[in-house]
Amino acid sequence: MNKMIVSALVAMALACGAAAQAHQRNVEDARQQQARAVKAGPYRSVEASGQLKRGEQLPPRYRTHHYVVENWKAHRLTQPPAGHQWVQAGSDYALVSIATGVVTEVLVGK
Repeated sequence: MNKMIVSALVAMALACGAAAQAHQRNVEDARQQQARAVKAGPYRSVEASGQLKRGEQLPPRYRTHHYVVENWKAHRLTQPPAGHQWVQAGSDYALVSIATGVVTEVLVGK
């Protein structure tokens, strides 16, 4: 009789532990999804649509120095206004706000 009670208590403890771990995983997943939503900001991402569009925010990878067009005259682009820079993404050029990464103008396949 005592063995049955002990076995039942052990089984219950194991089941509660597994349920607690599953609950903890669900809580962590929800926090991660919420953090991703907060990071997204008020702008749609170019990664979501696959195209450069005015008003969208460039992904961080395009905001590195590697994609910035320093010699805009050689690419037949206009001088960027203060606080902006030209960024090349494939065959497209985007005039981007340096502070926010928001695209203000797009030249497709220039």
